[in-house]
Amino acid sequence: MDTCRVMQNGFQFATGEDRCITFLFHGWNVDSHAKYAASIIGVFCVSFLNAGLGYIRHLINDHYENNPYSLSHHIYLAVVYGVQMVLAYWLMLLVMTYESGIFMSLIFGLIIGYFVFGYIRARNLLINKTLMPTSYSTYDNQFNNTPCCQAFT
Repeated sequence: MDTCRVMQNGFQFATGEDRCITFLFHGWNVDSHAKYAASIIGVFCVSFLNAGLGYIRHLINDHYENNPYSLSHHIYLAVVYGVQMVLAYWLMLLVMTYESGIFMSLIFGLIIGYFVFGYIRARNLLINKTLMPTSYSTYDNQFNNTPCCQAFT
């Protein structure tokens, strides 16, 4: 019998001796301080990776800008998108544990990942001094919508 209870009394920290959470799958129990620390680090890495997969999709688009209709282009995009969505749903399930440390780790991983990969993309655009093809992507548009950045376009 599983000794972990599902936490449903609102957000709280699962650091007490009597607290235990199930981490994504049955049997993956976070029931010690070491496992709790590992889960916090792991959640941060997965959420950071999720932001990185969005950046990888931009790199794939940039690589195929001369031939955007090729089958391999769409296969690569679909595979990366599928992996990104699996990770996103796992992150959603982790939020639903209502564990505050996991939630904060997840949010910080997404924020820092968005910042790092957005900065890399902006820096590459500035170094190349060319704009990527027009798209409705967040990474493409986030640095071109303010009056201060119009000089770079």
